[in-house]
Amino acid sequence: MGATGLASCATPVTGSGSGTQLAYWNFFTGGDGERMVELVDSYRAEAPSVDVTATTLMWGAPYYTKLAMACAGGRAPDLATMHVSRLGPFAAHLLDPFDLDELAARGITQDQFPSRVWENAQVDGELYALPLDTHPMVLYVNTDLCSQAGLMGDDGELAPITSVEQFFDAGRRLAEVTGSTGISWAAADGLASWMMFWSIFRQMGGVMELPDGGPAQVDREVMTATFSFIRDMTDGTICSQTLDGPAAPAVFASQQAGLFVLGPWELITAETAGIPFTMVPFPALFGDAPLIRADSHSFVLPRQLSVDPERRAAAYDMAASMLRNSLSWAGGGHIPALSAVSESPEFLTLEPQSNYAEAAEFVEYDPAAYFSGSGSQLMSYGGQQILGVSTRAQTPEQATENLVTWLDQQLAIPSPV
Repeated sequence: MGATGLASCATPVTGSGSGTQLAYWNFFTGGDGERMVELVDSYRAEAPSVDVTATTLMWGAPYYTKLAMACAGGRAPDLATMHVSRLGPFAAHLLDPFDLDELAARGITQDQFPSRVWENAQVDGELYALPLDTHPMVLYVNTDLCSQAGLMGDDGELAPITSVEQFFDAGRRLAEVTGSTGISWAAADGLASWMMFWSIFRQMGGVMELPDGGPAQVDREVMTATFSFIRDMTDGTICSQTLDGPAAPAVFASQQAGLFVLGPWELITAETAGIPFTMVPFPALFGDAPLIRADSHSFVLPRQLSVDPERRAAAYDMAASMLRNSLSWAGGGHIPALSAVSESPEFLTLEPQSNYAEAAEFVEYDPAAYFSGSGSQLMSYGGQQILGVSTRAQTPEQATENLVTWLDQQLAIPSPV
């Protein structure tokens, strides 16, 4: 994701050139922040006449609030980072669509992106986001512990898991090996819990549509069944009921669990721990398609009061440059969106990243609404309901009623963006 730690409110890094000025905003800190600096510096080397000012802001609500205010107030940067799941409300009034001819002139075309990623980067048939990556929910595998639990196949890979029963059985068998829980998953973290909820809800065929003004159109039976799945999973043996965001990767890194579920950005944590591990797509536990919650970091063109042709051209150039150089971005676990990178020999030999790259074809983005998407109110409130079910503070039926009621309340409020 963007940043798991705290960033300063604004950290500008300014170029030293005296030519075309270009302002770029992003929310990356930590390892992703270092890799983003590399991408920006690569563009600086390609375009020494462009003076790039790169500003890092705090990820989540602070970033999107500040970006919305800057766009509305005529003080927007020339280029900005955005999660595709947050695109809709911004596209309505605050962003300019990409000109496909301008992208094609820079070698960037639709056929170079996974179809589901490209589709979700559009609003009303126009491309408002240029995807840099995909980061889906994945399954981390401790190969040593899974071997002891009899879960590895003859080929040295995790044996296929194709049902809830097999998934739960794997958790129980691993718990016997670890003496703790089998699967590390952060029920008390809004992001981790929502990723699981939305993946299972969609695998079950659940539909959630959030039209302006409401009411929410939700498959209540499927939602209740999804909450029931989470209740059954968090029995204290398969999964803990109360792990938070920092604890879940730490439990896996310390080999107290043999499997771990989250996005791919904890790759570095596992590598640093020096444990024997790999990563694979999260399996299809319901149905045939392994639908999984995901998001994509992307580049957007904030609307300008008056578009400067040179600055806008530089924004296109910089975005295209960062996509072309995104092999280094994959070092943080993200799947590059551009096929010239994701299908390159260099990426295909990159492990474990290449093991789960196929997940980009099955990604499920959050339902479109001003309060939805990464770091959103929906993720936070939905996470509260998931935790309530995990800890047995409420039933799946109560969680369903709470969530649907809350959705209707939010839909009755006009979008602030």
